[in-house]
Amino acid sequence: MPRLSVLFIAAHPVEGPSTRFRIHQYLPALEASGIAAEVRPFLSSRLAPLAYRPGVAAKLGITALGALGRLGDLVRASRADLVYVLREAFPVGPEVFERGMEALSGRLAFDFDDAIWERSFNIDNPIDRLRDFDRPARLIARARRTVVGSEYLATYARRHAPSPEQVVLIPTVVDTARFRPAPRPADGALVIGWIGTPRNTSYLQAIWPGLAEAARRNPALRYCFVGAEPFETEGVPVEFRPWTLAGEITDIQGFDIGIMPLPDDPQTRGKCGFKIIEYMACGLPAVASPVGANREVLRHGETGLLATTPEEWAEALHLLAGDAALRRAMGEAGRARAVAGYSLAAMTPRFIATIEAAAG
Repeated sequence: MPRLSVLFIAAHPVEGPSTRFRIHQYLPALEASGIAAEVRPFLSSRLAPLAYRPGVAAKLGITALGALGRLGDLVRASRADLVYVLREAFPVGPEVFERGMEALSGRLAFDFDDAIWERSFNIDNPIDRLRDFDRPARLIARARRTVVGSEYLATYARRHAPSPEQVVLIPTVVDTARFRPAPRPADGALVIGWIGTPRNTSYLQAIWPGLAEAARRNPALRYCFVGAEPFETEGVPVEFRPWTLAGEITDIQGFDIGIMPLPDDPQTRGKCGFKIIEYMACGLPAVASPVGANREVLRHGETGLLATTPEEWAEALHLLAGDAALRRAMGEAGRARAVAGYSLAAMTPRFIATIEAAAG
C-alpha cells in the first residue's frame, strides 16, 4: 500500500523535455519509496504534434479534448494526497483547473523551468495573446512548495511565495548512467552539435556567421543540428537531423563539442542550461552564451567556453577544434561536474523530500 499518492499535471507528454526530465525519470524512485504517482499531460503523445500544425480548427479541436481530459483530472485530484503542476494545467486563461484540483486534493505543488511569466521573444506565438502571464505568481502564492530549475527562477518565485523556504531549487538533470561518454568513430571529422526544438532555430542563426567562420578555419569541422529547422548555410557542411526520443542520447554522443547559443532577453535569462548538462554528462566540452544559468552550469576554461559575439564563437570553436587534449580535459571535467551536481542520483533525495513536504 503506498504511503502517498501524487497526481502530476504536465503541460506536455513525455516527449517534452520538462515532463521527461522533471517528472518521468523520478517515477521509479518514487515507487521505491512508497509514493504512488500518476502523470497526466494536457495532450497525449499522439495528439500533441497536431498542436503545431497550421489551421485553427485542429487547434481548437485538440484544445477541447485537452479540456475534457482535465475535467477527468479533477476527479483524480480528489483521490490524490498532492497535485503537482508542471508549468500549467491549461495553456490559456487563469488557473481555473489548478484551483479546482487544489480544492479537491487539499495540497498543491508548482514546478517550472522557464521564465513562463514572460512572452516569447524568439517567435511570434499566437497563444501568448491568450495567456495570463500573472498566473505563475498566483500559483506560487498558493503552492505548498514551488520547485524551480535555476537561481534566476528562484529569485522570481521567492517574491511571490508565502515564505522563501517554500521555494526549492532542483535543476533539470539527467541520468548519468544513461547519458555517458561513448567512443567516437575514427573518421577524421570533428562534429559540433546542437540539440533542441525547431522554435529555437533562430538562436543558431544569430551566431551563424561565427560558426561559418570556424568551419572555414577548420576544414575537418562539420555541424549536426538535431531538431532545428533547416536554413541556408552557405556551403558549410551541416546535417539537419530530426529529433527522436529513441535517438536523443546517441545523437549527443556523436558530437565532439556541444553548443548552446542564447540571446540575452527576459525569457532566455530563465533558461536552466540543460543542453550544457546533457553535453557534460556525455563527456563533451561545451561552448555557450553567458546567459541565464549557463554561467552557473558551465565553468569557463574548465568545462567549456563562454562566447557572446560571432567573433568570440568563431575563436572558441577554432581553439577547441584544434586541440584534442583540451577537448578531452574539458570533457572529463564536465562529466565529473555533471555526476556530482547535475545527475538524477544527486537530485532524487531532494525531489522526494520536496514531495513529502508538500504533501504534509
